[in-house]
Amino acid sequence: MTDSKTDHPFVPGARVAVRDRYGDGYTEGFVDKIYKTGHFVLRGETQRWRAYHYGDGRWSATETGSNYSRRRLDLWDETTDAEISAKIEATKAKQRWNKIIAKIERVREPTTALCDAVEATLATIEPPK
Repeated sequence: MTDSKTDHPFVPGARVAVRDRYGDGYTEGFVDKIYKTGHFVLRGETQRWRAYHYGDGRWSATETGSNYSRRRLDLWDETTDAEISAKIEATKAKQRWNKIIAKIERVREPTTALCDAVEATLATIEPPK
């Protein structure tokens, strides 16, 4: 007989992708312990998580408690690996781009050569559709 509260794939050792509070990044985590309530904690944390199931077969969880902006996590398995990896790479690209922009904004006396180089580079990029 299975207990509906603990009948989820978040078992000790399960790999998860934890989204930060603002949805801009992921960190890898692993389930450490499951409680009788079905809540679980990740390795190195005391925050409890509550599992839920999407209709399409995917599992996710949110932090318990009344915190305004709770984190969310997704089960990281072979079915979600490509999607999560793509999101991690997109986040890295965004962070890299923001550093490039910050560097450009710090240029106080641009030269014609610098402007030409930036414009030439931008001309080779196809705009998003």
